[in-house]
Amino acid sequence: MLKFRPVHAEDFETAAPIMKATGYNSTESSFVILYTWSGLYNGEVCIDGDTVFIRSRGEKGVSYLPPLGGDMKSALLKIAETEKNAGEIHFHSVTDRMREKLEDVFPGEFEYTERRKSFDYIYLTEELATLSGKKFHQKRNHVNKFLKRYEGRFEYNNMTEADIPEVLNFQNKWISMASEKEGQEALRYETTAIEKLLYHFDRFDLRGGVLRVDGNICAYCIGAKISGDTVDVMVEKGDYAYDGVYQAINKLFAENNCGDVLYINREEDMGIEGLRRAKLSYCPTELLRKYGAVWKRK
Repeated sequence: MLKFRPVHAEDFETAAPIMKATGYNSTESSFVILYTWSGLYNGEVCIDGDTVFIRSRGEKGVSYLPPLGGDMKSALLKIAETEKNAGEIHFHSVTDRMREKLEDVFPGEFEYTERRKSFDYIYLTEELATLSGKKFHQKRNHVNKFLKRYEGRFEYNNMTEADIPEVLNFQNKWISMASEKEGQEALRYETTAIEKLLYHFDRFDLRGGVLRVDGNICAYCIGAKISGDTVDVMVEKGDYAYDGVYQAINKLFAENNCGDVLYINREEDMGIEGLRRAKLSYCPTELLRKYGAVWKRK
C-alpha cells in the first residue's frame, strides 16, 4: 500500500529527475508546480522506487495524477491496492500520452472527460522570441512601442536571488493594482505561493527575468524546465501603466531565458475568457489536451 505525505522541498532531488525523465510537458508533471501549489490543492506525494505518485484531496474525494516513471501497470495496481475499498478511482490532468499508456495496460477500463479549461498552451520558443511573421504583427507593434518609448530608460536582466526582495515588493504592489474582479483572496494566496517558490530559487534551478524602467521594476517572469525541451512559465506580472509591458516581458523572457528549449508552456486559461483570448493571440503550436478519467475496477 502506498504511503502518501505532504510535499517537501527536499523531495526535489529525488522526484524531479524522475518526473522530467517522463518527457511529459504538462504543468502537472513539474515538481516545482506540485510543490508550489500543493497547499491549495491538498497535494500529497509518494516516491516509491523509480515512480512518483501524486494525489490531491478535494470536496469530491481523492484524485490521482497518472503515475510518473516506472512500470505503468504495476504502479496502477499499487494505486488500486491503496484504494481497494473504492468502487472507482479518479484521475486528473490526463494528457493524450498518459491516456495511451493507461489504455495499453488496462484497455477499456477508463472513462474520459475532456477538460478544456485545463488545456496547456504550448508555443515554439523561437516564435515568442522573435515575433516574426504576419501573425505576430500586432505583438511586435506593442513591443516596439514599449522599446521606443522607454529607450535608454529600460533594462532587462536575468533574475538572481539578490532581486527577490524587490520582486516581492513589486508583487505586493501588483496586487493593489489588480482588478477586484480577480479576487483579492486568490491573489494573496498566489503571492504566498510565489514567496514559497522564490525561497527555493536556486534549489529548484528556476530562471527568471526582471524588466525595469528608470531603475524600478515594471514586470517580471519566472519559469522552470518541465522536461528536456520545455520551459513552464509559472509567473508573469507587469504594471499596466507601462503600455506594452506584457508583450515586452513575454518576448524578452523567451529571447533571453529559453534559448535551450524548443517549447514554452504558458499553462492553462482556467476557463477565463479574456485569458483564453490572450493566450490564443500568441498562436500556440499545440493545445495540450487534458482529461479527467475514472477507473472502474472490474
